[in-house]
Amino acid sequence: MQLFTTGYEGETIDQWISKLKLAGVTVLVDIRERALSRKKGFSKTALKEHLEGNNIRYIHLKNLGSPSEIRKQLMESKDYPTFFEKYNEYLENQKDTLELLVHELKEEKPCLMCFEKNHRQCHRHAVVKRLEEIYPEKVRVEHL
Repeated sequence: MQLFTTGYEGETIDQWISKLKLAGVTVLVDIRERALSRKKGFSKTALKEHLEGNNIRYIHLKNLGSPSEIRKQLMESKDYPTFFEKYNEYLENQKDTLELLVHELKEEKPCLMCFEKNHRQCHRHAVVKRLEEIYPEKVRVEHL
């Protein structure tokens, strides 16, 4: 399975969708707990409309989002190792969703999305690592 990830930090909706189209993304998987944004075009309803207007399906898997209490602690402490430790513990209970993601989208070109441009400082990095552990040699990841 080819899997992309991306963050929209620093991009306009049009720039960002162009990048998705260029990569051949067919379905965007929003893994924010709350699909809201202060940035125009990136809240759930507007985002879904923009994507569908460009022949990209939209799926919101909020239970792969970083829980608010973990995010809040990160904002206060800037302690990424603790954030990822707690998020990985949380992911232990999301195996069904991870399996659904792979099985439902194996014929697609999905892209996991969140806000952060740097995937190493985003929970989508942990999601990818977990998928690679569950499906060794079956998931190929490219960060856009």
